[in-house]
Amino acid sequence: GPMREPTVYHIQKGRLVKMKDPGAFGRGDCYLVDAGMKIYLWIGPKSTVDEKFLTAATAVMSDQSREGKADIDRIDGGNEPAEFKALFDDFCLTDEDTEGILKKVQMETHEHRLWRVHREGDETFFAEVDLNKNSLKSDDVYLLDAWDDIWVWRGKDATAREKFDGNILARRYDAERVGVQEIEIIEEGQEPEEFFKSFP
Repeated sequence: GPMREPTVYHIQKGRLVKMKDPGAFGRGDCYLVDAGMKIYLWIGPKSTVDEKFLTAATAVMSDQSREGKADIDRIDGGNEPAEFKALFDDFCLTDEDTEGILKKVQMETHEHRLWRVHREGDETFFAEVDLNKNSLKSDDVYLLDAWDDIWVWRGKDATAREKFDGNILARRYDAERVGVQEIEIIEEGQEPEEFFKSFP
């Protein structure tokens, strides 16, 4: 019989959201297609640079869970190779963009989120971690999205480059976010009380 369809994740602000009906790809979005020993990064022709950056970071995380054995192929949306299209019963491109939906959801939920900024070799990875004080490790930088404020928490053993990238990411993240918030940089051990109130 036909091969099972690969699992497709839509990348929304760095989160992987599993698609119920894989095969339709939005030009303004990025997707991670998990086809077993091959992982495809589908980059929409109208997607933004920030999404591409997050896509790459996410793919590397998936790759680590396979002990680095999976192949990662980057697909430029609109120029898919036949082998990629063949993975889906009904492959198509759409102009739908999830941005609007996402903004609406964010307006309603106001959930706080925590991201880790971590450098390995000459790459910086940006990954969501549990919103928990115990997630904060001294050798990394973290970005806490507390809705009205974006905090950049800098571990005492974090490298200068991680701190630098943390600031850049906070600014990018801020630009992507709805609403107005301030970016505040804090050093480990000098946290204001308000920072810890953002954790459950």
